[in-house]
Parts: sequence; C-alpha cells; structure tokens
Amino acid sequence: MNKLLKYIGVGIFVGWSIAMLVNYSIYEYTTMQTTLFHPIIDGILFMALMVGIYFLSIFLYKNKEANASILLGILGVIAISIAFYFYT
Repeated sequence: MNKLLKYIGVGIFVGWSIAMLVNYSIYEYTTMQTTLFHPIIDGILFMALMVGIYFLSIFLYKNKEANASILLGILGVIAISIAFYFYT
C-alpha cells in the first residue's frame, strides 16, 4: 500500500507536468503580472509543493492520524484565506 501511495503522488505530479508542457501554447500567452517566474515554471513548482504536502500528510497519518487532520485543517484555512484575499 505504501508503494501504491507513492506511485499515485509521483504519477499525479508527472501527469500534471506533462499536461502543462503539452499545453505550452496556452500558457505561453498568459499574463506575466501574476507569476513569479513563468506560468509553466510556476505551475510545476506549485504541483511540486502539492506533492510535498501529499507525502507529508501520508507520513503524518502513519505516525498519528490527529496530526494529519490538524495539518490538512490548517492548510485548508490558509488556502481559503489566500483565495478570499486575492479574489475579493
């Protein structure tokens, strides 16, 4: 099961990266005002961050389930706060 969870995380990251590279023509003309580096680079870095959080939550869940729940709750509040800040 542990290998399966790792393959799922890596598979999602690789699939996301390939999808972004295949659709490069769309992202090529995206505005650069809201990006840190380039839309493609930012997307891959964002997905790498999400995969890191995925593996961290798996690690925390194996050690103590409550810690994983707390982490996901905190990350959810942060995500909603950021969305509220930037889109209202």
